[in-house]
Amino acid sequence: MSVRRLGAAVVGCGIHGEVHARAYASDPRVDLVSVWSRRRERAGAVAAKYGAQAVDSLDQIASDQRVHLVSIATPDFAHTEPSLAMLAAGKHLLVEKPMATNSADCLRMIEAERAAGVHLMVNFHNRWHPPLAKAKDLIVSGAIGAPVSGYFRLSDRIEVATELLSWAGRSGPEWFLLPHTVDLARWLTGRNANWVYAVASEGVLSARGIPARDVVQVQADFDGAICSFESSWILPRSWPGIIDFQVQIQGETGRIDIAADQEQIRVSGDVYRTPLVLDFVTEEQPVRHFVDCVVEGRQPVCTGEDGLAVTRIIEAAVQSIESGRPVDLGSAGAGG
Repeated sequence: MSVRRLGAAVVGCGIHGEVHARAYASDPRVDLVSVWSRRRERAGAVAAKYGAQAVDSLDQIASDQRVHLVSIATPDFAHTEPSLAMLAAGKHLLVEKPMATNSADCLRMIEAERAAGVHLMVNFHNRWHPPLAKAKDLIVSGAIGAPVSGYFRLSDRIEVATELLSWAGRSGPEWFLLPHTVDLARWLTGRNANWVYAVASEGVLSARGIPARDVVQVQADFDGAICSFESSWILPRSWPGIIDFQVQIQGETGRIDIAADQEQIRVSGDVYRTPLVLDFVTEEQPVRHFVDCVVEGRQPVCTGEDGLAVTRIIEAAVQSIESGRPVDLGSAGAGG
């Protein structure tokens, strides 16, 4: 980059939007210039906390020549239009998962990235979660042989849908949670998704006036590695943490078990090991990686193509739920 410091902006000031603002504000290479939120008072609070300006429109960010990179942290269904506006303005873009909730919009964003000649990264931040990063290293090293199967469970306590997300009825566990685990399956196996079969249950949330699925279960073939996924939005309030996050990968010669919500990992290979890995700043690391890529002119590890592949798999899962039949994907793209 020819500029001495990068100017950043954040679109969307919810929990994850504030993570982006905090990461930019604490990076010595970056000036956090502006933030925007649907709720003006929320934008004002985040701006005051991190020394930025709260703006009233996305046009102010797009036209601001001081802004070089933008994070999009709006609700799941509202990523496409602000992303396209920022890419058209020549801004480097970091977008929260899912990249978009349909593959056509993902393709529009990829085309806009190429036309602008900028960087586009999708924030699949669990790739930086220490136990999962360790699992990737172990799989690549051959510690458990080639992956044969996987199980991924990521669920939320019920108050996430009923209290924390005002827009829960326009999303669901399939869009709010599955992008994390589907990306992990692609990344850990390094393989393509060939077919998907999914089922879902409804009733608990709809009885509370939230038109969203309660639980989604998915089975998919990642080119010979059969992976199962479960995401629930109705964990009881008595559950000890706000999430339940478990990952198991069975290889030809060993197995990895991860309690990701407890930052623990167990490895059964030639010997049994329980290496503890702990890191409390995981959420900021992908934002810093994005800045690294812009500064150094290199491709982010989570590309628009990764975002597109994940969205295609979840689209297929929704289609399978609605049709009651498996969906043939052909090839959804290899993992990074």
